[in-house]
Amino acid sequence: MTQLRRFAASWHPLSSVTYSALFLLLLWTTVQRFILGQEDPNKCRALLTDGTWAPAVNNRHDAQKWEPNGCRMVEYSPDATHNCLTGRKFVLAGDSTIRQIFWAAARKLDPKLAAAELKEVVAADEKHRDLSFNAGGVRLEFIWDPWLNSTELRDTLEAFHVLPSSSREATLVKKEEESPALIVLGSPGLWAARYGGDDYMTLFKDGIDTVSTYLSLASEGSATRSSSLSALPNWNQGYSSTPNHILLTPVQVPAYNALSYKRTETITPERIDEMNDYLSRLPSNQTSHVVWAFNRMTEEESSKSFDSDGLHVDDHIADRKIDIVLNSHCNNPAILNDRSFKGTCCVEEPSNYLFNLALIFLCAVMLYTPRAQSVPKFIRPEVLAATRDILVTLAWCWICDGTLQFSKVERHYRQGAFIAICLFWLVGSSSVLHKVVGSASEAWSVKDSKKEVTTNSVEEHKFLSRDQTDEIKGLMQGIILLYHFNYASQTLWVYKIVRVLISMYFFLSAYGHTLYLLRTGDYSFKRVAVVLFRVNALSALLPFMMGTSYSSYYFAPAVTFYYLVIYIMLRMLKENNDDPWPLAMKVLVTASFTSMFITTPGCLEMVTDVLLAVFRMSFDVQELRFRLALDRYIVFVGVMVASLVHTATSTDAREVFTTKGSPSLFDSGRPRFWVVCSAGLALFLFVTQSNLSSKQSYNAAHPYISWIPVLAVVTLRNLHTPTQKIFLAIPAALGRISLETYILQYHIWLGGDATARLTLGGFENASFPLFFIEKALITTLFIGMAALTHRATRTFASTLSERGFLVFLAALWVGNLIYT
Repeated sequence: MTQLRRFAASWHPLSSVTYSALFLLLLWTTVQRFILGQEDPNKCRALLTDGTWAPAVNNRHDAQKWEPNGCRMVEYSPDATHNCLTGRKFVLAGDSTIRQIFWAAARKLDPKLAAAELKEVVAADEKHRDLSFNAGGVRLEFIWDPWLNSTELRDTLEAFHVLPSSSREATLVKKEEESPALIVLGSPGLWAARYGGDDYMTLFKDGIDTVSTYLSLASEGSATRSSSLSALPNWNQGYSSTPNHILLTPVQVPAYNALSYKRTETITPERIDEMNDYLSRLPSNQTSHVVWAFNRMTEEESSKSFDSDGLHVDDHIADRKIDIVLNSHCNNPAILNDRSFKGTCCVEEPSNYLFNLALIFLCAVMLYTPRAQSVPKFIRPEVLAATRDILVTLAWCWICDGTLQFSKVERHYRQGAFIAICLFWLVGSSSVLHKVVGSASEAWSVKDSKKEVTTNSVEEHKFLSRDQTDEIKGLMQGIILLYHFNYASQTLWVYKIVRVLISMYFFLSAYGHTLYLLRTGDYSFKRVAVVLFRVNALSALLPFMMGTSYSSYYFAPAVTFYYLVIYIMLRMLKENNDDPWPLAMKVLVTASFTSMFITTPGCLEMVTDVLLAVFRMSFDVQELRFRLALDRYIVFVGVMVASLVHTATSTDAREVFTTKGSPSLFDSGRPRFWVVCSAGLALFLFVTQSNLSSKQSYNAAHPYISWIPVLAVVTLRNLHTPTQKIFLAIPAALGRISLETYILQYHIWLGGDATARLTLGGFENASFPLFFIEKALITTLFIGMAALTHRATRTFASTLSERGFLVFLAALWVGNLIYT
């Protein structure tokens, strides 16, 4: 009973709030997916039916991005298109509007070859003829058939089979013509309206009736009732087992005001609407193949969507039309082959046996209660609670970002909303103030170190106390999270500010680690193991669950790299660390060597090759080099500031950085500090915002100038004596879990590895109150999960021995060997 009560006691209010939010979100997404969302469980209908153009931000390309409602569509590259269609045939049949899609598909496969062949066709002036295009093993064919009644089209449809050749009996395949992987048919509406006279509707119906049988055939064996497009390919065969598909385009609604006089007499809104209405009343297994989104693309600003004839769309719209076709056919095998694939339209949920194992293990942990009063550390109630929280966090990451429980939609930057929410965060953060007290600030000490040192009880209000650094980290982390959520990286002035905030984090991290090592002299392997475990545990476990890589969560590798650099630097000739001048020389040499190591081609490659060979850990070396290089000097500024603070508080200059007793350096020179720091900060912002006009130019200058705003801010924070004795409680709480929030935002606050916005089913276009409730629930759970994970890693770290850390590394090594 004692152990049971201890286990129950671990379920404190943080767990209750977090798991209550988890239950509500899981309940709603389950109801939405399995009850309310059965008409379109895999978002195929969303892809083919509706969507909007992305709002323009900085350039015209933003306005060219088409976004289906409730899912993400990807723009297929030539390589991705070849991967999907290599060795297969893609047939398009119809009039000149379908021919335009044919050339868009050709540009997808080989832009240069497509441009050359199009030039030849135009020069030959043979518009009404069949076309073919071959590139990289993909066969593209266009059948000129505006009435959908040609022999060529009939033969093609007769050869159509839903299952690809690899999935049928070989003996049957030999006797039959190979089925096309994709068939796109153009409704004969424009020709019927233009040349059909009073019989236009009869001619239109005849053309549709010719192909309707094959649309029904394409729906046989469907994975869902709404469409066969989501049929699941075989995992082992990948693209080669992707079901074949037929799509039917609606009658193109033209730009009526741009049509020639003769065309306006016959191509009228009444005729076009009547024919599209007929398509909408076809049986559901046929209408599920109609790409209504093609007309939706040109509804708004139709004058800008069409060429001068009012019938043919602009090329960028034709390119997006072929993207819809490719997304309907290729997304499912793509996501099964690569879990990092961003498309979520028309996909099945990939399997994940590690998720199933995690659930089984979680049930075992929840059911097991130690009965003996004296049990090993690794099965004590607090450790079991920590294990529970880690498993729940990993499982929730997969549910949010690996399954179809949540919808993933594109982010858009709206400057007014971003600035308003940042101001709200800054103002709201100042609403709760706490006094700095010894027990609360942790005094840069770690309870599990061999030499526990608590200096805060003696020196209460020091320069950059632990509470201050947590407060600054939290303020920055809040803005960084909002920056990612609102896609503000697209705006240069915001990017420059956030780069400084990230440098501030590296500065504070280096400052804290240095001050701890200088004060305690604890260079033990256990201390290193504890730090490395706490920094890396989450980012090392997530790749197994999410199919990502350790380097995907770049903050943990970067912080680890610089911690090891600082540790080795201070460990060598450690007897000189208390003297600022020898330490400054060590810092200068180490900074130079580190900069050379990062920027010289071949050095990082060598280390990452070793990690790949030993641990099977893959790295994007160029991305890693870019990230490390940006902050390669600010960490050493943090080391030097920590050295000065340590020297001032351990020698006769004890009062230099204090706010108690005799006047301090800040007290005697406060006006000068105010002026210098304020002027430096203002000058930095003015110069960087007005002169460095691109990310590349700013990134080149950032490593050399980031220390200016960082030192200005931390100095200004400590100039006013009363404010040194208090801290902002809300950002300080967020600052303590800043590492966990940064990593977990990739999957449970944002989606698609932090490239999309998570939304509950049915809330994509919700009103503001519903949108606010949705975001409040998701954010509450996100913060709660981060706090529980932070507490769990601290619990594991408190019981971690040197041998336990080596066992953890060995387990990761074995896991990587098996998983990769």
